[in-house]
Amino acid sequence: MIKQFAGVLSPKEKSLKELYSLITEHGPISRIDLVKYTRLKQTTCSRLIDELIENGLVIESGYGQSSGGRKPVMYEIKADAYYVIGIDISRTYTKVLLLNLSFSIIDEATLTMDEKTTPDVTIEFIASRTKTMMERRGLASDDVLGAGIGAIGPLDRENGIILNPIYFSSPGWENVPLCSILSEKLNIKTVLEYGANTATLAEYQQDSFKKYRNVVSILKGVGIRNGLIIDGRLVQGADKLGAFGQGHMVVDVHGRKCVCGGYGCIHAYSSIPAIQEEVVKGLKRGYPSILREWRTNIEEINFDDICRAVNEGDSFAEGIIKDAAYYSGIGLANLVHMFFPDLIILGGPLYTKMDLYYNVVTEIATNRSKVIYPEHEIIFSKGLLGENAGAIGAGRAMLNYYLTDQNTIY
Repeated sequence: MIKQFAGVLSPKEKSLKELYSLITEHGPISRIDLVKYTRLKQTTCSRLIDELIENGLVIESGYGQSSGGRKPVMYEIKADAYYVIGIDISRTYTKVLLLNLSFSIIDEATLTMDEKTTPDVTIEFIASRTKTMMERRGLASDDVLGAGIGAIGPLDRENGIILNPIYFSSPGWENVPLCSILSEKLNIKTVLEYGANTATLAEYQQDSFKKYRNVVSILKGVGIRNGLIIDGRLVQGADKLGAFGQGHMVVDVHGRKCVCGGYGCIHAYSSIPAIQEEVVKGLKRGYPSILREWRTNIEEINFDDICRAVNEGDSFAEGIIKDAAYYSGIGLANLVHMFFPDLIILGGPLYTKMDLYYNVVTEIATNRSKVIYPEHEIIFSKGLLGENAGAIGAGRAMLNYYLTDQNTIY
């Protein structure tokens, strides 16, 4: 029945869709509250809820608090009525999740991205693992609403194409018609969205975050990706971000040259490639570091080596990270001045693998933003879903395709 919600609907079907969407968003929820949200007559609302129950989409889930009379019956969606596939394609891994409609993980698979993971290899991994997951659970294509994909940009979302991202380890990631290929292989609907948006969407649906109206979400690793919630709504943005992504706020007008061709961008100071470059330069200048003991060829020092050195208290590595975090903190303060967020979610390996980086960034951003907004308190978090956020949000985007009038993930 949910798949029918994406088509042209009668007034009754629109009401069913609205009710199901509200129960999805707010459940467990009482009939009284559903009447209040929809402004339907109580008898009409009751009849439509009964129809959703008869179709196996909604269940009664106990009783709520009484306001003086009988305790109200509460309703929530039937989590196993359908399933969705959530896919996250980043520069470091591709994750595939089988999710129920409560977005609990039923099964999962992860592919480490390297020089061998071309689009053909990655797509075959996604397709084969999805089929295996469905077979394990005895699911047919009719049992799955579709596959949502969160990916590195730039994208052509309308046509489901990954355009020309940079920094992929393998070649061939230009103009990849991802959705059409996967739809054909799996015989299910697919939608494509920016991974930063899907991760933001997933984190924002967590109970402890829903109370915040304005949220900035940042994923920082090889590149820098931003998600934004304004007045409780995800801002999707346009497909015009370019191959260089969103890490190009200028924090030093006379600063380092960036990969985009400009100077002084955050990316040039506070991304994994920039940090690795500074570490190698410093070691070549002769600075002492424990890193010299781990790598004969300092050009082979990788991000995990740097994280380990920082976490073991290496003063050279700590200095590089503090410098990178300083510029990132300035950029974050600029975002605070622009969007006045209540919550800032900081994810990605730079934030999750080094407490030093996270602590310096949040301290700098707090101190600089307090100059202008001394009374405004910002909550910082590393998020609650970790590396699964992007794929969980992609699965939610797939469900939202059927539940929103514009077939978007708003």
